[in-house]
Amino acid sequence: MIQVSAEKKRSHDDIVVALTRSHLLILKMLRRCAADAGLTLQQFAVLRYLSQKGQLPMGALGIELGVTPPVITGIVDRLETRKMVERTDASADRRRTDILPTELGKTAYRTVRESYRSSLRRFLDRSLSSLEQERFAEFLTKFAAEIPEQPIG
Repeated sequence: MIQVSAEKKRSHDDIVVALTRSHLLILKMLRRCAADAGLTLQQFAVLRYLSQKGQLPMGALGIELGVTPPVITGIVDRLETRKMVERTDASADRRRTDILPTELGKTAYRTVRESYRSSLRRFLDRSLSSLEQERFAEFLTKFAAEIPEQPIG
């Protein structure tokens, strides 16, 4: 068994706390940017996924977001009421309903994305030099590559 020194463990704990706190603050910022556009985080996530992937079955959206069919139906209902998504019947399977983003939905997604990204860029520029940002990006990319997409356990 590998022994980890108390100092190294404290350093690891500090990193975990900093990552967790940063993650929560970034999510809070994204939630605020979405709210400014009249969207919830889940609605923004649907628009993001559809804007990137195009037309998708409602079931695939639910799986991607990790929500039950009634929850994804409610999210899509609210977005459809606001004319941000449209439902279409899949021609081969009458039981399947596909969802596609409208231009209004794509615009709302881009607006939130740009607001969120510009806020993050502002904070990065205030806290890190250009060189530090490059190194930070390298470190995060390397770290993220080691994290499995599915939870371990």
